[in-house]
Order: sequence, then structure tokens, then C-alpha cells
Amino acid sequence: MPTYEYKCDNCGHSFEEFHSVNDNVENCPQCGEKVRRVFHPVGIIFKGSGFYKTDTRKASDNGHKRPSPKKMQEEYEKTKDKTSSDKKTSEKQESSTDGKAES
Repeated sequence: MPTYEYKCDNCGHSFEEFHSVNDNVENCPQCGEKVRRVFHPVGIIFKGSGFYKTDTRKASDNGHKRPSPKKMQEEYEKTKDKTSSDKKTSEKQESSTDGKAES
């Protein structure tokens, strides 16, 4: 069974009670007024690598460097130019094959 902490709204008395999950304490043992359960933050333990800036990560992780916007634009232009030149080359080949078929 877990231990729960309670605090009295009236007198400010804090106390702990050991009871089952379904039970609840309603009144302060000192003054008899209403009490409320006190919740505490849960401790988190990070195990493994990659949680801190000082840890080293693999390039395949999400922490890898991203290219700058300028670099991304340059890559896009290269790809765009290559695609358009490939298209022109294929059009030339098609027109030269069409001419041979007609002769």
C-alpha cells in the first residue's frame, strides 16, 4: 500500500497516511477540517546516450547537422538545372529518332 501526503486547508498541518488506493482521508487529525492530497513531481532518470548536448551522437540520429538554407538552395538549383538538361537531351533524341523513322 502506498503512502500519501495530505495538507489541511485550515491550519496548514501536513501529514502522511498509509492506505490503499481506493481509500481517502477527508478530515485533518488536528482541527477536523477538510484536507487535500499533496502531489509531488516524479523524478525522471535519463539512461543511455544522446540526452545531453555534451553526448556524442551518430549522424543518423535526429541531432545531425542540417545544411544551411543557402546550401539547400544551391542543391535545389543544381537538381533543377540537371533535370531540365536531361529533359532537353531526351527531346533531342526523340526528334532524331522520329526523323529516321520517316525517311
